[in-house]
Amino acid sequence: MRHRTILTAGALAAALAATALSGCSSSDKKSDDAKSGTSAPAASDGTGAGGATAAPSGTAAPSKVPGKSVGHLDFTGDDSGSADFTGGVKCQVKGGKLIGLTTPDVLAKTQIFPSFIATTAASPTQVALFAAPDKKTYSGRISKSEGVTAKKSGDTWTVTVQGLQIAQSYGGTGGVVTLNGSFTCTHVA
Repeated sequence: MRHRTILTAGALAAALAATALSGCSSSDKKSDDAKSGTSAPAASDGTGAGGATAAPSGTAAPSKVPGKSVGHLDFTGDDSGSADFTGGVKCQVKGGKLIGLTTPDVLAKTQIFPSFIATTAASPTQVALFAAPDKKTYSGRISKSEGVTAKKSGDTWTVTVQGLQIAQSYGGTGGVVTLNGSFTCTHVA
């Protein structure tokens, strides 16, 4: 089941990236593929998922102060609780509209908890993935569960999650959680 979850997360991330990158030049892709200089706090299991990662040469310094909360989700249903996100929020904008977000904004070989990937109603594809702090994962966005909107004020994008429902399985089966919260984009591509 763990491999399936990681593969599902990879598939969702790839779908979101493909949607965000369609129509972008190859120079934009290079910067999108760069690793962020920060990650989420260390996992309680001691895997060291937190801490700084070495940024590839030629990349800009991270745009986020480590440890500062840039997002929060409350979740109810099959699992309940809350999650604070401190690893940065990468947002994809296409045609002046925010189409999706990924947090934490870091490339990692192992999954980081909590994590969240979702597209907005402005995206042609509707995907969502939520990995709760207790390591339960949800990857099946319930049909017609829009719940993710974005607003820009000045240079800052804010994403609101309201009533987004995600099932455990990609096909929309299994336990369902309902998410509510908000994020501030720390990196816009």
